Amino acid sequence: MKKDTITLRAQSLTKSFGAKPVLSDIDLQLNAGEWLGILGESGSGKSTLLRILGRFQDADQGQVVFKEQELKPVSGELIPGHESIKLIHQEFELFPNQTVEENIAYSLRFYDAGYRKEKVNELLSVTGLEYVKNQKAKLLSGGEKQRTAIAKALAEQPDVLLLDEPFAHLDNHNRRVLASAIETMRRQQKMSCVFVTHEAADALAWSDRIAVLREGKIIQIGTPQEVYNQPIDSYVAELTGDINWLADEANIKQFYIRPEKIKPTKRPEKSRWQGKVEAIRFHGNHWEIRCINSKKEKLSFYRNRMDMEVGQLVHLTYASKDLKRI
Repeated sequence: MKKDTITLRAQSLTKSFGAKPVLSDIDLQLNAGEWLGILGESGSGKSTLLRILGRFQDADQGQVVFKEQELKPVSGELIPGHESIKLIHQEFELFPNQTVEENIAYSLRFYDAGYRKEKVNELLSVTGLEYVKNQKAKLLSGGEKQRTAIAKALAEQPDVLLLDEPFAHLDNHNRRVLASAIETMRRQQKMSCVFVTHEAADALAWSDRIAVLREGKIIQIGTPQEVYNQPIDSYVAELTGDINWLADEANIKQFYIRPEKIKPTKRPEKSRWQGKVEAIRFHGNHWEIRCINSKKEKLSFYRNRMDMEVGQLVHLTYASKDLKRI
């Protein structure tokens, strides 16, 4: 089996602001062509980690290694950043009075005019920005600014792209457009990427691996399937999706099951849980059925059609392998 080539590595990174620790002993590696998602709540240290990796901030301790070469402290450089590592800030850093096309072309200003035009057109296509190429950056929507900033960074052909909450503050339409652009970019641009997000759905959808960050510490790293199906603790289980807690014989909630693993049955002898429908919620592509039993225990499951009503008696079943113990 071919060994993965490590493009970027963080070794024992520690960072504090005053007396407040922000990152503690962070070890990470980014393989060539890999997309690594950093998932964590607000205040977990995600953006600070990204700035350290992008060489805009120094860690108090530890090293950042790019292609087996330890990077120099930011404090010793005249200009922060790294030519092969591009960080897309939430502020985007576009030239507001230049058009989308001009913003992208600026990154290629030292290249031949023919190549520059060809590359700009390619990036406009990849990011789906052809229709606003002549529009000034200050007039763009949030999603359009995000895609322009990504295209501008891609023009410099970095080895590593760093994205800070790429889907934050976008409406559903712009999220879908940006998601389509990212999917195209992943197919066509063979680069490595680290992105941070507080949305589990984004991390699960776009990551080859996910690192879960909590209070400045990485508590689990794995593929999206591993993190979702085999969370290391209750925090990761709840962070990555909806769960139902079930008590053992001592009435201690030590087991959980995902709602999508629960099915209603019309055969009482197959029932593993009995209760009544307490509430029904519509989520667009499915219905959430919330139930309660005589012990006041609650359980939720999903249906793709509306065939139940509040107050209805239900028998629920699930496979033993889907009942997880924390």
